[in-house]
Amino acid sequence: MLAPVLDGVPLVEYVYKRSSASKEAEIIAVITSDDGSDDGLYAYCVKRGIKAFRGSLDNVLDRYIKAAEFFKAGVVCRVCGDSPFVDTGLIDKMFNIQADEGLDYVAPDKNTCIAGLDSEVITLSALRRSSEGASEAESEHVTLFLKNNNGKFKTKFVDAKMRPLEISDISLTVDNPEDIKLCNKIAAALGPVYDFKSRDIFDLLLKEKKC
Repeated sequence: MLAPVLDGVPLVEYVYKRSSASKEAEIIAVITSDDGSDDGLYAYCVKRGIKAFRGSLDNVLDRYIKAAEFFKAGVVCRVCGDSPFVDTGLIDKMFNIQADEGLDYVAPDKNTCIAGLDSEVITLSALRRSSEGASEAESEHVTLFLKNNNGKFKTKFVDAKMRPLEISDISLTVDNPEDIKLCNKIAAALGPVYDFKSRDIFDLLLKEKKC
């Protein structure tokens, strides 16, 4: 999370600033663990004035519940820390769908969204209900119990329309050093802005694919 993405800006700060482009989100915060391995990450957030919350290392579901309670958030949008290019327009769309339709959970259909652009919106109530029945393995993942028990919740999977056929096999998540190189390249081309559109990234990737 502290690896540089653009001009020395670490991944954590890049994801934070990108998420801040959301028009519907009221609070942007880093939800990390209270394990010693995350001391450096937490210290960086404090230094940069980034809101942060620390909770259980293994029970990530509980960590999110406690973070939502701490920030007094009835609805949460979960953005993975490995997704610097998360689509904020989709975040706003899902927030609105959740509110308009009174849903517990909203996420993009994975078949319609390139990995790394996606996020998921879930209510605090649904998180609490999940924690009541989640196994230890399910508690390690924020929404796994909900997905495994989809019939118990009001859910919706939306057509994100963000998976061009020509680049449908690409992933925009950061999982290894090679991914960082791709992120650096895309971020450099986009410039020092964070309110870009996913279409801008598609254009870059499609242009490179034709070269």
